[in-house]
Amino acid sequence: MRTLVISFFLLSLISISCESGKKDKKLNSRVGFSQELADFDCGAFCDPPSVSYQLPVDSTCGHSSQNVLNCFAWKNFLALNWKASDERGLPDTTAVAADYGMPGDYSPTVWESYLSIEDVFSARQPQTWNLKSKNGYIKYINEINKFTDINAALPKPKLRAMLGGNVDEIMQAKGAWLTDQSGNIVWYEIRMNNIESDFVRQNKLYNSDNLNAFAAKNQGVWLPMESIEIKAAWRIIPDNQLESLKNLYKISRAMVPEIKGFDKNNQPIYGKYSPKYLGLVGLHIIRKTNQSPQFTWMTFEHVNNAPTEGQVDPSVNYCFYNPKSKDKPNQSPVPGHDSLNTPVQVVRIADNAISADIQQLNKQIQAMIKKSNPKSVWQYYQLVNVQWPENPIQDTNNNKTAPLMDGGITPSNIANVTMETYIQEKQCMDCHKNASVGAQKYPTDYSFIFLKAKPGK
Repeated sequence: MRTLVISFFLLSLISISCESGKKDKKLNSRVGFSQELADFDCGAFCDPPSVSYQLPVDSTCGHSSQNVLNCFAWKNFLALNWKASDERGLPDTTAVAADYGMPGDYSPTVWESYLSIEDVFSARQPQTWNLKSKNGYIKYINEINKFTDINAALPKPKLRAMLGGNVDEIMQAKGAWLTDQSGNIVWYEIRMNNIESDFVRQNKLYNSDNLNAFAAKNQGVWLPMESIEIKAAWRIIPDNQLESLKNLYKISRAMVPEIKGFDKNNQPIYGKYSPKYLGLVGLHIIRKTNQSPQFTWMTFEHVNNAPTEGQVDPSVNYCFYNPKSKDKPNQSPVPGHDSLNTPVQVVRIADNAISADIQQLNKQIQAMIKKSNPKSVWQYYQLVNVQWPENPIQDTNNNKTAPLMDGGITPSNIANVTMETYIQEKQCMDCHKNASVGAQKYPTDYSFIFLKAKPGK
C-alpha cells in the first residue's frame, strides 16, 4: 500500500512539473504560487521558488553557484514546511498555498512528521502517526542542546579521541543551553526523513555493536542518497503572549519537561512534562544528493532572533537580544553555576552577516509568501546561508577513516545564532567531517546522529 501511495505521489509531481509552464490559476491556488522567473537570480536552468509542496529534485540546474544553491535552499524550506499528510513524511497535497502558514494552525509540517532521533534510536516500534487523535498532534521534546545526552552516553576522553577534540563543538556550546529574553530556555529536536530513518532501523544501527560491525564491513556508514536531517530550535511561547505571537511564528504544541537540576555529569534532571506552545526560531536542513554527496547545508532563522553586531534595528523587539543589556554577547552559561532563566545576550558576528544577495532573495521570497497568504507566518523567516561542495566527492572515493574530505565546501562563514550561538566562528564541516565510530574512526558520513547508538541488552 505504501509503495502505491509513494508511486502516486511521484507521478503527481511529474504531472505538476510538466504543467508548470501553463498559467492555470486553479493549479497555482492548489499547488503553489510563484513570481515571474526574472525576479529570482536562480540560474538560467532553474525553476524559481514557489509556495508549493514540491521538493526540488537536485541543486545544480545544469551548473552550480551560490545563487543557485540559495534558491535550492528556499525551495526545500517551502516544501518541508508544507502541511503534513496522514502518511508520515509526505505533504498534504489537498492543502492550498493560500492557507500556507496560517496563524493558529498548529498542525505539523512535513519535516515534523519525520521520525525523531529518539524514535529511531530507541530500538522500539515508533508510535503510529495519527493526526486524527482526540487531542490532535502533540510531540515530546527534551533536548536543551542539539545532543543533550552525548556526555552521559560516552566519556569525553573517548569522544575527543573519536572526534579530534571537536566534542564540545557538535553541541550547543559545551553542553549548555540558550535562554531567550523572556527567561525561557530554547528546546531542540533532530528528525530524519523516511529514507534515512528506514536505513538506520533496517540495519539496526541504533545498536552500537551492530553499528561498529556494519561500519567495519562497509568501511564506514554511508547514508543513502536523498537522506535528509533536520535540526530545529524552538522558543517557549508564554500563554499570555500566544494571541500576539501566533501571527509571527510557526507554532507547534509539545510536551516539555521541567528541569529540576543537573547531575554530576552536568546532564539535566527532568521532572514532570506539561503541554507548551513552541515557536520555531531556527532550522537546519541538510540533504544528501548526487550533486552534493557532502550534503547541502541550509540554515534558516526567524527574522527577530538577534541583530548582526553593529547593526541593531531599534524598531525590532529581538528574541535573544536586549539593547539595554551590558552583558558581553554570546557567552555560554555554565551548568550548575548559571541560572536557566537568565537571558543570554546574542548577536550575529560580523563575519557571519547575511550577504547582500541572500538578503535580496529573502525579501523576494517573503514578498511571494505574503502575496500567496498575507497572514502567513513563514514571511517572518529568512535564509542565513547555504554551504555546498564545489568539488563533490562520491562516497566510493572518499576517505575510509575520519576526517572525511570536504569536497571543497563553500562558503566558510555559516552559523545559526540559535544553534551555534557560542561557536559562530566555526563552520559546519569543521566538525562534521570528523563524525565517526569506533577506535578505527570509521566515518559516519558527516553525521553525528550515530552518537546516540547504545549497546544492546
